[in-house]
Amino acid sequence: MLSLIAASAAAALQPAGDPDVRCMAAYLFAVGQMADDPATTAEDKAGGTAIVMYYFGKIRGRMPATNVKTEIKRLVESPTYLTVELKPDLERCGAEYEQRGKELDAFDD
Repeated sequence: MLSLIAASAAAALQPAGDPDVRCMAAYLFAVGQMADDPATTAEDKAGGTAIVMYYFGKIRGRMPATNVKTEIKRLVESPTYLTVELKPDLERCGAEYEQRGKELDAFDD
């Protein structure tokens, strides 16, 4: 019983492992890269910003007391984030966002 409580407490203290925090971090990084690329269109930048806002809303809705900035900083400063974890996060999170877009498109039917 105590081990279950301890595991739950440890999970609660690690929101950087939360999939939505990871998504927001990944797309903040992507938007930052777009800002440095003169070939990126305003539409692309707006699209990236919309994805960031989508994940920020999910995080706030589920974990309103979380210091999102601190958790994202902790995540991106980990030694393997940019080299190993970023690309899979972008792919997973992009697929989720795309699925939500398809659901919204279906409203027109």
